Amino acid sequence: MPKAHVDFLKNGHLWLEVDGQIFVHGGFNPDIPLSSHSAQTLVWDRMLLDAAWKKHLTGKECRVGSFKDIFIGHTTTELYNTLKPIHACNVWDIDTGAGWSGKLTIMDVDTKEYWQSDLTPDLYGGVPGRQ
Repeated sequence: MPKAHVDFLKNGHLWLEVDGQIFVHGGFNPDIPLSSHSAQTLVWDRMLLDAAWKKHLTGKECRVGSFKDIFIGHTTTELYNTLKPIHACNVWDIDTGAGWSGKLTIMDVDTKEYWQSDLTPDLYGGVPGRQ
């Protein structure tokens, strides 16, 4: 891998906070400061979405933590039987399974409008990939 790519990854941020919105790959415990979390949690956690989903299913208005919006990936929405972004409480999961057999999704975080690619196998037909 080129040194510039390695340097970029080494200097990357594990989360980004902008205007009350937080962007993190995996998740976090909203009851403790972000700086107290391990890189492992911020990259691999799936409990944040699960907690938001359970609150969402109650039908009551819900919020997770103090952020206006929380944007995550890592947990494909395919696990929730959809290829569309999931909105549960103030948590948005935009991982729609492009690393496997789903779609790549991008979202305008202000309007929540999103766009998606075709299914990954249709884009890379015949290329051995993740099954």
